[in-house]
This record gives sequence, structure tokens and C-alpha cells, in this order.
Amino acid sequence: MRKLLFCSALLSCAVGLNAQSFQDRGLFDRVRSDLDRAGSYRYASRADQKRFDEARRELFDFESRFDRGRYDRHELDQAISRIEKVVSHNSLDPRSRAALEDDLRRMRDYRNYREHNRYRD
Repeated sequence: MRKLLFCSALLSCAVGLNAQSFQDRGLFDRVRSDLDRAGSYRYASRADQKRFDEARRELFDFESRFDRGRYDRHELDQAISRIEKVVSHNSLDPRSRAALEDDLRRMRDYRNYREHNRYRD
């Protein structure tokens, strides 16, 4: 009976961690989608396109480590910084700007959550 309780407790923890990881992944999928949508503006300047490419690259760098189970605050900070530059300097329609600003808020909240809860890999 104790083995059964132990196994079900272990399974519950594993499901909880996978659910958290799935929610975390959804955040970064949304950011990438919003970046792609905002970057599809056909009249963007070369400088605008360069900022989009740099933001995508930094987000990809963070995501590739994250997908291997590693949280890298430095990579997350770099991605946040690049997206901030897109929001601050690029010509964006109001809807895209609002979506990216919301993404930045969520990314900062996620970073704070990870740091304050010591939820590290």
C-alpha cells in the first residue's frame, strides 16, 4: 500500500512539473508568434528587420537551452533586452506593440517567479 501511495505521489509531482513546463513553453511560443507577426510588416526598414532578427535569435538561444531542461537567466535577459529594442525603436502597428509589451511583462514576471521561488534546473 505504501508503494502505491509513493508511486502516485511521485506521478503527481511529475505531472505537476510537466504541466508547469508546458505552461512555460506556451509563453515563449506566444512571444515568438507575436514577434513573427510584428516582423511581417512589409515596409519595415533594414534596421527594423535587423532588430527583429536579433530578438528572434536571442529568444531561440534561450528556448534551445530551456527545451533541454536548462533555465539560463542570462539568455532570458538577452531576449528581453532585444525585444525591448524592437518595441522602443521599430515602427509597429499599435496592436503588435501592445502584444509585444504584454509579452515583455510576462517574460519579466516569469523571470521574477523563477528567481524568487528558486525554481531552477
